[in-house]
Amino acid sequence: MLDTQYGRVIIPTRAHAILTDVLDAVVATAGLAVVRGPVGIGKTFALQREFARLETEGVMVIHVTSAPEIEGSIGSFLRAVLNQWGIAGGSAVAARDALADLLFSAHPFLPGGKRCVFIVDEAQGLKPNILEVLRGLWDEGDDARRGNTYAPAFGLVLVGNDTFLNKGGKMRKAEFRPLMSRVMIDMILSRPDALEFQNLAKGLLPDNLDAQVMLARFGAEAGNLRAIDKVFRLAMSFVESGDDLLMALGRAIKLSGGK
Repeated sequence: MLDTQYGRVIIPTRAHAILTDVLDAVVATAGLAVVRGPVGIGKTFALQREFARLETEGVMVIHVTSAPEIEGSIGSFLRAVLNQWGIAGGSAVAARDALADLLFSAHPFLPGGKRCVFIVDEAQGLKPNILEVLRGLWDEGDDARRGNTYAPAFGLVLVGNDTFLNKGGKMRKAEFRPLMSRVMIDMILSRPDALEFQNLAKGLLPDNLDAQVMLARFGAEAGNLRAIDKVFRLAMSFVESGDDLLMALGRAIKLSGGK
């Protein structure tokens, strides 16, 4: 199926199904979840679709995509969140207060009350100072979680890669230590299975079985869905230049490190 909003072929994936379950559970409980998984398995794309679904269900979705330039600065991180809402953050203290006002406008356990979930994507590199701020904000909702129906609270979900390169170029495991004592759901996503690779290849090249097999095999070798999408786009550029499809696909696969 082609998504008309994002211009991509959509297939059901285990990663998306798990994220849906996690988000629903966090919204319902104002809970805290950490979801980690390999690069290129569709985490961010699934989140984009989940944002839209949750908003249609009346959930206030606050989200930010972390990046090296904000993952260690409290002020920069908070302002990146607030900028999407047209709120000037000012100092780090003022930005924290402004975000708290936004988050605690939700009363999830009040009948008909607003529900809110705060989602951080690409969260694997967040520094302890940022995680401590998030923990402190989330803790302020404990009265609601303990049964005070009128108290405000929000759900928090951190999604990221299971490993990442630090500034020294060393591979590190994403751990989220300052938050783990509060985490209610800790999910490790697995790599796509053979059927997912086959379905994506079929969606991209529905009329050529040999091309589907080549593309699915390359995806399985690479271990992620993003590799299939990148090779497909490269191959299509060769086809536009006059190459035969199978020749173009084979050339794209070799240029991308495949066999």
